[in-house]
Amino acid sequence: MKLEMFQSGKGDCLLLETKDGHHRMLIDGGVRESYLDHVAPAMGVLRDNTKHLDIVCISHIDQDHIAGVLQMFDDEAAWRVHHHQLQHANLTHTAPSSPRPAEIDSVFHNSFHDQIGKNCGAVEAMLAATAGMLSVADHPWLIQVADERRELASSIPQALKVSQRINPGQQNVPLNPQFDGALMLVRDESAVIELGSITLKVIGPFPEDLNRLRKDWNAWLERNQEIVSSIRAQGGHNSQRLSASDIDHVIGPLLQASVRLGAEELSLAKELGIRSRVTAPNLASLMFLAQEHGDSILLTGDGHADDILKGLDHHRVLDAQGRLHVSTLKVQHHGSEHNIHQKFCDAITADNYLFCGNGEHANPDLDVLRLIHDRRMAGDTRPFKFWFNSSSALSTNTAGRAHMSLVESLTAELATRAGGRLTSDFITGSSVIIS
Repeated sequence: MKLEMFQSGKGDCLLLETKDGHHRMLIDGGVRESYLDHVAPAMGVLRDNTKHLDIVCISHIDQDHIAGVLQMFDDEAAWRVHHHQLQHANLTHTAPSSPRPAEIDSVFHNSFHDQIGKNCGAVEAMLAATAGMLSVADHPWLIQVADERRELASSIPQALKVSQRINPGQQNVPLNPQFDGALMLVRDESAVIELGSITLKVIGPFPEDLNRLRKDWNAWLERNQEIVSSIRAQGGHNSQRLSASDIDHVIGPLLQASVRLGAEELSLAKELGIRSRVTAPNLASLMFLAQEHGDSILLTGDGHADDILKGLDHHRVLDAQGRLHVSTLKVQHHGSEHNIHQKFCDAITADNYLFCGNGEHANPDLDVLRLIHDRRMAGDTRPFKFWFNSSSALSTNTAGRAHMSLVESLTAELATRAGGRLTSDFITGSSVIIS
């Protein structure tokens, strides 16, 4: 398999291709700006060479995954308008500035509307309202939650626009065809998909997880309508007026299983892999194990370690000790501390570890880099490599540049400690080919 990793801001964008070069899948599109600068030219080259995208996969709706994909569909729409104008004798019509992307055969996407149902619009409005309430908090973690909630509120309309672009009335791209247009889930009868000589095993999400998330979202909506109305009646959105139980209601289910957030609990010591701090859309990530001729790649979106292991166990690819070694692991959720833990690092090892993130939100997390290094040094003697799709020189975010500088220093330190077993590569151009 050939895997290409693009600069994608704080998000993900990967291009998977079969060994013979005849079939390919784009996994996410990163943020809009990075798509235009780094991904769109590559998509234009594919079209120029009459190569198509068998699949465009949107792992979940967060804007750092879906925004670039929406831009790709918007570019295609603009090019269709341009050709229509030329065909109708408007020869002065200006061609779009972005290259025309490759033709797309199908889209894998579990839309927020399909996941949540009729309350999708109400959830979007309530996300924006509660983000305003939390944004004035005096605790950094609550402010981060507010930012995540605000971004999610903006991601929902982007997901709806993608659905509009691909429908029969516009670009007519089949949605989840192997699942008859329904939600893509881990199912015994249809959890393996062929992409030429590559097999894609769906390892997440599971039906019971989406059912639970739907119930949590709808219950959260009902609770928050009362809380938001009460605060507005008091004349403001000041989060400090909220009790500990109210904060719990306001935050869930951005966190899959909300926790009681009294002041003392907000200052808990850092712990890796706390699933309750992973957002609901991230837990609904589409995830795959791709395999071809002995090579294997784990495509994890922003999923959690427990769910990845659950999906792999479902497909019986773990050995008797519950372990699996793969060629490449796309480290879940940009290397966030909430999505990975020691059990996962002991169970899943890789020749190549991909970190998609430009330092924003302190991702990749330094403790995650240490954990992967330490467990590899303790567990086996094989060499391994860290790949990064950004650097301190390339990150466009001030805090991100500072954090990527720390990532670079730590990676160099870990490589020295590893005695040559660990090597690394920080991207310098628009993309880098892993294998």
